[in-house]
Amino acid sequence: MFKEIYRFLRHVRMGYLLFTSLLVLGVVFGGSEIVYQVFLDDTSPDTLRWLYFSRGVVASLTLMVWAAWTVYSYRELYEEELASTESRYRDIIEHSADAILSLDDDGRINSWNQGAREIFGWTREEMIGRPVTTMVPEDLIEKREMECIAFGMRYRGYVRNYETERLNREGKRVLVNLTESFIRDRKGEIVGRSQILRDLTELKIKEQQIQHSERLATVGHMAAGVAHEVGNPLTAISSLVQLCQRKTQEPFVQEQLAKVRSHIQRITKIVRDLVDFSRPSSLEARRVQVNTLIESSVGLMRHDARCRDVDFELDLSPELPPIICVPDQLQQVFVNLLLNAVDAMEGREEPRVEIATRVTEDHIELSVRDNGKGIPEEQQPRIFEPFFTTKEVGRGTGLGLSVSHGIITRMDGAIVVDSTPGEGALFTIRLPINDTQHEPTDTHSG
Repeated sequence: MFKEIYRFLRHVRMGYLLFTSLLVLGVVFGGSEIVYQVFLDDTSPDTLRWLYFSRGVVASLTLMVWAAWTVYSYRELYEEELASTESRYRDIIEHSADAILSLDDDGRINSWNQGAREIFGWTREEMIGRPVTTMVPEDLIEKREMECIAFGMRYRGYVRNYETERLNREGKRVLVNLTESFIRDRKGEIVGRSQILRDLTELKIKEQQIQHSERLATVGHMAAGVAHEVGNPLTAISSLVQLCQRKTQEPFVQEQLAKVRSHIQRITKIVRDLVDFSRPSSLEARRVQVNTLIESSVGLMRHDARCRDVDFELDLSPELPPIICVPDQLQQVFVNLLLNAVDAMEGREEPRVEIATRVTEDHIELSVRDNGKGIPEEQQPRIFEPFFTTKEVGRGTGLGLSVSHGIITRMDGAIVVDSTPGEGALFTIRLPINDTQHEPTDTHSG
């Protein structure tokens, strides 16, 4: 009680209270003295006693009324400030991009913000009162993750930046960063816990892209060194082969020397393509011919050992107009689709990839069809999800198609899949045609 009174007096300022109290007393007593001097100069002692008594009563009542008014005014002010503060913090929590929720002592959810709904899909009404284990994958429960978190809470009073997984409404796993802390009342007693869950999916994708870019950059430096070291001997060998061709007219020798020159040219092209593809990507958009990028991507794939027996069939429309894009990113999409097609055809007797382009009314349409094992129908809606892969463990990260989908989407395009298990898969990309008639064009077409 005394603490509350002291806190109130401190907030309303003691100096202000003393000054206004003295002002009230001064007005009452000063007014009474003026009345006495002007009107009651010759009054009896009994009348004066009643005057002084009434003056004290009036002063006391005035101070009480003033005190009540002050308390009421400050209470309204505090309530407004409290409501404003609560509204401000509620807005911060509600519109946070992170999922913020509170739990009671039994681990049941008491609050659920908009960020939680966007990340996990459940509404506030669906989650209030439900146990937080609703969101925890069964295998993590079996591994006693909740007990580990509870131990960390008891030991340190909080758990910070714990990377784990949670389930969304569709039962899919979401990679999150978990921070948990206690909620205490005014007496310092624990009344619950709060959790902040940050979706790490986009962050992990960017990390994987950075790592992939770093690996490409490393390969590029190595390829440049290889090109330099191999280029000089290849030039010398090619010169010797040409010299030998001029020195002999024997058909058999000429035929073999021609094969040697052909292999030298193939080695040179492989090294050059590797250097071109591994060069650090440029994010500068420019006008390019899609057919050229497709031919370059297919040419690169032909050097891959996995593609040695693969038949790449190109049906590229010569009427394809150039479009504005980031060439390195679009080529990355093509390479990802071709690699997926080649992996899907592993074990086929006659692996074949058909790449076609055509022009519609306002779009360029590109299709990549393989005769591989196809994609099960139940998995097709998920193939563009980050970290989802149908490949064996260690053979894929599940990022190739999700990254490709992001690139095409940023270009205002669309990428869809149509597949029948056992009959291969068809990926179709539709890209808008840019209205850039006056810009320089890449005149090469496939």
